[in-house]
Amino acid sequence: MEHSLKLLTNYIQKILDQAQPPSFHWEDLCPDFQELGEKVTLLAGRVQDLTNQLQQKNEALELENQVLLDNIQAMDEISWALEQSNHELRINLNLVNALTDYTHNMIFVYAADTGQEVHTNQPARWFQKAHGETAAELIRRLLDKQPEIQEQIDSHREAQKPESEELQNGQLPEDQDLSEGNQNSLRWNISLNDPDGIDLFYQVESFLIPWFHSDGESAQDAKKQAIVHIVLDETERQRRQNLIYRFAYVDPLTNLNNRRYATEKMEQWLREGTPFLLSFIDVDYLKYCNDTFGHEQGDSYLVEISVALQTLGGEVCRVGGDEFFLLQTGLTPEEQDERLEKLRQETLADKSSGYPKCFSYATTLVPAHSTVPVAEYISSTDAKMYQYKQKHKIPLSDVVYKDDRI
Repeated sequence: MEHSLKLLTNYIQKILDQAQPPSFHWEDLCPDFQELGEKVTLLAGRVQDLTNQLQQKNEALELENQVLLDNIQAMDEISWALEQSNHELRINLNLVNALTDYTHNMIFVYAADTGQEVHTNQPARWFQKAHGETAAELIRRLLDKQPEIQEQIDSHREAQKPESEELQNGQLPEDQDLSEGNQNSLRWNISLNDPDGIDLFYQVESFLIPWFHSDGESAQDAKKQAIVHIVLDETERQRRQNLIYRFAYVDPLTNLNNRRYATEKMEQWLREGTPFLLSFIDVDYLKYCNDTFGHEQGDSYLVEISVALQTLGGEVCRVGGDEFFLLQTGLTPEEQDERLEKLRQETLADKSSGYPKCFSYATTLVPAHSTVPVAEYISSTDAKMYQYKQKHKIPLSDVVYKDDRI
């Protein structure tokens, strides 16, 4: 009995010490201790199972802790790299801000969400100081345009994104190329009038970019969306272009378009398949007006006829000294001639100038997609007009106003 008691005591002590208990056979105990030995053996097995489970959980926790420590270290490294990157970007931004002062273009930068001014370069600041009223209107136009700029650029970026499955396959849609065009900018124009009534023209290219504030204290402060407006003064170029256009296409006396414009317009309509009317108008009695009242009065006569013809609509062009074209769409030749005849009679009845006023005309329909050259239509309409003149022009002796100069 004493031996059995000692065996049980040692076995239980080993269990309490969490040591690996020795092999134990309760059958070796005396009958009085066999039942107790059996229960102690079962208890030891359960304790061992719990010990193994705890050990496994401890090992899992240690592994998770190691993973967390590794992640924390990686996050620290990423955070440090971002901070270094932001620091470099702030330095670069300072350099960009300085360099923009050396361009002749004006640069305005405003926050995309609030419209708050972020940066202006030296030319922009000088413009605001020297032309306050005009600058204020320019800035107002820039800010009013910002929501549309942001929407268009965002839409363009979204349209350029490939579908996820296409990206996974390493392929882009056939009609898309992410490198084509500039997805971050929009080019547009502004026309203004300065206080002196001068027309001003500006070309603007607007960029939607992340703007890193040079004074940002944290990475969050640095990352703001801003719209950069690069404003190029196109006033002189536009004036030169307008001047070239006027020399090429505008009659200096009447400010109407000239023969070159009329010919190109008719050729354009032929290419587009647009049917139109060509009316050839020749001013009557101009030589008498020039010889009797002087060429200045003759010029006034031509201007008066040009203004009257413009009341008929369409494109009125002065194509010679006393010749005009009237180009019209949407009417029949009969309707056009009726309108011209009415205007002719009104002009002839006007005796307020001291000299007779009238014109002769003819109209030709140019059908859509005609293969006949424009020059042939002009020549045939000119011939019809002179036939009309020979038939309907009132002799000068019948319409001249008698005075001491006759």
